[in-house]
Amino acid sequence: MLVSVIIPVYNVSEYLPRLMETVLSQTHKELEIITVDDGSPDDSGRICDRYAAKDSRIRVIHKSNSGVADARNAALDIASGDYIVFADGDDYLDPDYVSYLLDLCTSNDADVSCCAWTTDEGGKLTKCTFRKNEPGIYTGGNEAMRALLTTRLMSSSVWGKMFKRHLFDGVRFPQGSNYYEDDATMYRIVSKAKSAAVGSESRYFYTLRDDSMIHRSFNDNNFKMIEVFEQRCAFIEKNYPELSVYAKSDILMAVNHCVIKMCDERLFGHPKIKELKAYYRKYEKYFLKGISYFPAKMFSIAAFISIRLAMRLYVLSGKHTRLN
Repeated sequence: MLVSVIIPVYNVSEYLPRLMETVLSQTHKELEIITVDDGSPDDSGRICDRYAAKDSRIRVIHKSNSGVADARNAALDIASGDYIVFADGDDYLDPDYVSYLLDLCTSNDADVSCCAWTTDEGGKLTKCTFRKNEPGIYTGGNEAMRALLTTRLMSSSVWGKMFKRHLFDGVRFPQGSNYYEDDATMYRIVSKAKSAAVGSESRYFYTLRDDSMIHRSFNDNNFKMIEVFEQRCAFIEKNYPELSVYAKSDILMAVNHCVIKMCDERLFGHPKIKELKAYYRKYEKYFLKGISYFPAKMFSIAAFISIRLAMRLYVLSGKHTRLN
């Protein structure tokens, strides 16, 4: 069964050979590997070409730079696999990444499957955390969407997942987007799925670099995350009203993310703080019912009282990490 592996590439020449070797070492051999060089000024495009010259399964698209969303869309437009998986150019794969996800789909007649992942931060490997009741088969009615909204394993990233190709009929990543494009797209894909298979084995390695999104300095583009989750919430309220509490909870998760990024920059007087206060007033009760862990809920309670107080307590705690 043919699986399309889509790899957007931009300025990852240091990491790309590692990824490509793990793609070519997959135990499932029936692959269509589509690398998209998004106008990389480094050697990434030439690395793609060298691998394509060695393996006929690899196709390379060279295009001018327009962001990861457009790069993935270019690959989706030519993908012919029965199933589609994604990998980012600086990450790498377990040899059974494709076969594990494919078995989850075919054995359970699932339209989408996902696996756990391991974060590689400078060689330090940490498996993602999830609740013991998350793995399983979510089938019928709204269950695939429930998996997206209520499990950490499903998350909103497109890597670590396998999709039947038809789920992308009429669905593409937001054109020109470089921020939260996965969050803006996953719920639209999953809304077309009849079932989801959530696996517990780690088969994807996510590289956390110094310039990864989580480490980048705060800027106003971070607020786009709130906008994306508000759009998702409107979609859920219209089409899955019984799941709206989780969609509303995630709006405040996005607000928490922005506030904590401001904490890291000591932006205690940021003009947006007053506006963000309204979100805590509106969504706190939903956040407390959502799936976020206890520290995040404690932070939100403090922010409900006073955002600046919550920010200062967070800084004093020394735990400068994302709360979710």
